[in-house]
Amino acid sequence: MRKKGTHTGNIKSFFRLRNIAITAVAFLLIAMLRFVTFHLDVFNPVAQGLKGFSTTDVFYDMMLASPADTSEVITIVDITQLHDRDSIASVLEEVDALGPAAIDVDVVFEYPKEPVGDMHLVSVAATLSNAVFSFKMMDPDHEKGEFTRQVHSFFAEELGVDEGFVNVDRRMTRDIPLCLEMNGKSYPSVIARMVEVVQGKPFDYQHHRKQTIDYTPTVFRVVPYDSVQHYAQYISGRIVMFGGAYESIDVLYTPLGQKYGIEVLCYALKTMLEMKQQTTCTGWLFWVLTILLSYIGVSIIMAYKDMVQRRREGFLTDILRTIFITSLVIFFLMMLYMAVGFTLFTSWHINFDLTPTLSVMALATTAADIVKIAVKHISTSLYARIYK
Repeated sequence: MRKKGTHTGNIKSFFRLRNIAITAVAFLLIAMLRFVTFHLDVFNPVAQGLKGFSTTDVFYDMMLASPADTSEVITIVDITQLHDRDSIASVLEEVDALGPAAIDVDVVFEYPKEPVGDMHLVSVAATLSNAVFSFKMMDPDHEKGEFTRQVHSFFAEELGVDEGFVNVDRRMTRDIPLCLEMNGKSYPSVIARMVEVVQGKPFDYQHHRKQTIDYTPTVFRVVPYDSVQHYAQYISGRIVMFGGAYESIDVLYTPLGQKYGIEVLCYALKTMLEMKQQTTCTGWLFWVLTILLSYIGVSIIMAYKDMVQRRREGFLTDILRTIFITSLVIFFLMMLYMAVGFTLFTSWHINFDLTPTLSVMALATTAADIVKIAVKHISTSLYARIYK
């Protein structure tokens, strides 16, 4: 017969004060390291590398081990080497003649500069019925949380072309903005407008203001500007991203490494069209689960250390007590956590950032030493005061 209070005893034994203290100290160490890294100039390169890091980046990197799928929906027409507007207009006209499902013109023609080329460009733009032109939101007012200026193509207002903003963020790109504010008015992104063109219905961008981009490795075919007819099968009936595919000034840092801006737009549009919604754990739920998972990890590590301490003295026991073996145990435990996180991410699109949890586990032995030293000296001090 089970004794009364056994379950209560198990719960109490799980929540050991020592392990709670070690977990708390590990979090404190992380906070201190973060503060030093982000507030001292000498650590600036390290801070930039760590800023925005998530275990999602590792998951995407793991996906790169498998062959990437080639998109059968989105094609890039590269005009990186084209600089005169007459030639750009000719290629755009050639692309439109092949009947693409939609065209994203990822170029802003800010000022008139070539009379012949400008006239040709305007005449082509006026005939496009399924194209979205880009404009830029400029000069953000961080206090108001909105932009103060816009840059459009010189013919946009006159022709009344369909437009969406395309803004470049030099930080690691995880979320694509679908709506931004200026003077109290909402403006849609080029991605939101493209979704409207492709699906043939309005997109509620005011209530769907951003989208986490799904970076499942994908190859987007790049058609050179002078080979449009040769690769017509990759343009007809497909979505065409028309712009510079290899612009050196348009490189962004993504979970897949460096990508050109137009590639990021391709991934964003693919995500929207496939409706691959990620469930990202944030807020209080994230921190409750993080603390709990961290505590479980610390408890397992300390259980291992207690187990080897209780073993009889001998050669094997000495080996098991070494920092190297203990580090291996922690490493394999962290890999187990990562495997569970990877399965949740790839199978159910649940995005839970394990970075804080893994950091606590990595610092568990250091935190345990700090707690041990603190307990020793506090106990000695109390003993001295009591028996003084």
